[in-house]
Amino acid sequence: MRNCVMRRRTAVTVIAAVALGFFSIRTARTTTQQSGTVVALSGQCFAEAGGWRRALRIGDPIYVGDTVDVPTDAKLQLRMGDGSVISLASGSRMTIHTFEIGTRGQQRDARLTLATGLLRAVVSPVSQPSIFEVDCAAGKAAVGSTDWFMEAQPGSVRVGVLTGSVILTSLATGRSVTIPARWGARLEAGLDPVAARLWSAEEFADVIGRTDVR
Repeated sequence: MRNCVMRRRTAVTVIAAVALGFFSIRTARTTTQQSGTVVALSGQCFAEAGGWRRALRIGDPIYVGDTVDVPTDAKLQLRMGDGSVISLASGSRMTIHTFEIGTRGQQRDARLTLATGLLRAVVSPVSQPSIFEVDCAAGKAAVGSTDWFMEAQPGSVRVGVLTGSVILTSLATGRSVTIPARWGARLEAGLDPVAARLWSAEEFADVIGRTDVR
C-alpha cells in the first residue's frame, strides 16, 4: 500500500512539473515580441528558442530570438510585422535577433542572421530611419525597400537583387559593394567583396524557383 501511495505521489509530481513547464513556456512566449507569422510552407519546418523546438504550421507566430530551421525538402514563407515577406529555401537556418517597428510603421530596426541556405526578402518601404540587415559568416547585407536574395555557404555569400539595391559588406575588411537591380555580387570570408556584375536570367530563375513556396 505504501509503495502504491508513493507511486501515485511521484506520478502527480511529474505531471505537475510537466504542466508547470508548459505553462512557463506559454507565459514566456506571451511576453516575447512577435516578429512575424508563417504564411506558407512546404514540408515540415521548425522554430527553436531557449532549447525548445516546435513544429510550425500556417498562421503560427514567429518571435524575436527564434531560429527558423527549414530542413532538406522543405520551404517556408514568413510575413513580418512591417509587411516584408521572407522566403526560405530548403536547407536554410535563420535567426531573428531584432525586429522592431515604430509607431504606425514609420521606423524599422530588423537584424537577422542567415547561418546557411538561401533566402528571398521582399522588404517593405518605411519612413527613415530604417535598418534591415542580414548577417552571415562572411559579411553583412543592408537594404532598404528591396526584392533580393542572399545565399550563405561556409566561408562565402552571394547576393542578387531584383529591385532596389543592397550594400554587401565584408566583416573582415569592412569594405563594401553596392549591388543595383538585376545585378549580383559574391564575398569570400576574409576578403573584400567581388565587384558586382549583371546576373543572367537563368541565375535569377534558379533562386526564384528555390524560394518559391507552393
